[in-house]
Amino acid sequence: MKIGMNLLLWTACAEYDKHAGLLDDLKGWGYDAAEFNVDGMSMGDINKFAKKGQDIGLDCIGLMAQGYQEYDPIRADMREKSVAYLKMCIDKTADLGSPVLSGPVYQGLSNATELGPTEDEWKNAVEVIAECAAYAKEKNIKIAGEPLNRFEAWLVNSVQRAYEFAEATGMDNVGMLADTHHGNIEEYDVAKAWEKVMDKIFHVHISENNRGVPGYGHAISPEVFSVLKNGGYDGYLVIEAFNANVPEIYSMLRVWRPFVEFESQVATEGIKYIKQFV
Repeated sequence: MKIGMNLLLWTACAEYDKHAGLLDDLKGWGYDAAEFNVDGMSMGDINKFAKKGQDIGLDCIGLMAQGYQEYDPIRADMREKSVAYLKMCIDKTADLGSPVLSGPVYQGLSNATELGPTEDEWKNAVEVIAECAAYAKEKNIKIAGEPLNRFEAWLVNSVQRAYEFAEATGMDNVGMLADTHHGNIEEYDVAKAWEKVMDKIFHVHISENNRGVPGYGHAISPEVFSVLKNGGYDGYLVIEAFNANVPEIYSMLRVWRPFVEFESQVATEGIKYIKQFV
């Protein structure tokens, strides 16, 4: 397994001229990969980051998470727009050199429902992801859909539901991103839940119960790492953490207070915690 760090700790949209030095920092702290939210990134910046990653031996991984105004495959009237958007993210992921595109691909974020998931929403999303997965397969990219907790989305909340969604697409390059933060809310036992769906776990986010420093809370148990090792997982363990320093994502994540004085502490303490178990 390789250990990565999500750049959302520092920025909602990585720009090469401003953030290239973060890759050097991550490499120096012992990381194997950097994860980028590709949505708003320019192709020029993506190509520059990809080259820098190759030059210093740091993998670059693609993530997407978009608001429902731009992307919402659960809606039939947004099918074309959603397909085009996800294919754009797949293209960016391919240029980044990432073998996987992860994130809450099932639906757009920051919307609300009074009904819960409907059959039509499920069907619409399955069809969109299946179409885009065929496109991604041509580029040797896996799609890892992230089940989010009930306060952020409603179509897919548990890893079992994510498993069923992946099966419904009929595409073998559709799996899931398993995230300890969301599992801490939605699963009775995160490790046991993951153990049942190991063949569809394509990517992993290590994230605390409060989104702060990994190992300081109660969401990331040693058993999670044991299940991954015993299940033969050989992908990335990416820390996804926040520190109330990126205003663009305050409202989406409800992270209102900083956990440490310097963001670097999250990265250095987090990797130290993970390395105890892998």
